[in-house]
Amino acid sequence: MASPGLAKDTGDGPHLVPGPRAVVELLRHAPARVRSVWLDRRREDGELHELARAAGVEVELVDGATLAQRAPQIDCQGVLARARAPVWQDLEDLVDAMLSAPPEDGRRLLVALDGVQDPQNLGAIMRTCEFFGAFGLVWPRDRAVGVTPAVVRASAGASERLALSRVVNLARALETCRDRGVWVLGTVAEGGESLPRLLAEDRLPDPLVVVMGGEHGGLRRLTRARCDLLATIVGRGGVASLNVSAATAATLALLRAEAPGEGRDGSLGTRAEAD
Repeated sequence: MASPGLAKDTGDGPHLVPGPRAVVELLRHAPARVRSVWLDRRREDGELHELARAAGVEVELVDGATLAQRAPQIDCQGVLARARAPVWQDLEDLVDAMLSAPPEDGRRLLVALDGVQDPQNLGAIMRTCEFFGAFGLVWPRDRAVGVTPAVVRASAGASERLALSRVVNLARALETCRDRGVWVLGTVAEGGESLPRLLAEDRLPDPLVVVMGGEHGGLRRLTRARCDLLATIVGRGGVASLNVSAATAATLALLRAEAPGEGRDGSLGTRAEAD
């Protein structure tokens, strides 16, 4: 059964995958989704040809102007694929996968975004989430960027491997996670507890949903109300804060570096009720 507030988008629209790395990742991990590949006739790419041949996908050699016309305003570096879009995952399925995974592999994480609108940021966050082994990325359908060619290009192929879930209402989606026993950690530029200190004191449970705020306003009020804990990464330089993609990378690096454990008193404490 689908959770409340989930967007059921089958991803049947046109999906362009620009860039050699992203296209190679798509051919490696989801070759059945690839409908066609266009390659600049001036470019040699033996690996791409081999993967396309194995998938039964024809590679069409075209000129640079044709590629630019098919993917306007995107530097595809001479390679472009047309594919079926990734299927949106159900939030409860992602939570089930996370809860059933062995904790011995490291802290189990799901990442949620609250209104990220810049394609470069979303693509970079996808790459970070995939690199650190997050179980998926969740973000709202409205007032946030979708999986555009620019996002795919910036993700360096992570968009084709990472489990993606778009929800109608992020606050309700976080409440669904909490109902399943998963704690929610919100990240804020200031006013939160020190993330390194929370880790040093073993005060963060496993598994965990990590919520990153949007570029302009950070976490919205209703989102903050669904967080069990708020954490801040305190810098040492003169810049006030990191942008959301850099903050995501720093947060996940810290969380994955520390093995999950119990608190000093043998428990993880008591969750505060959200408003």
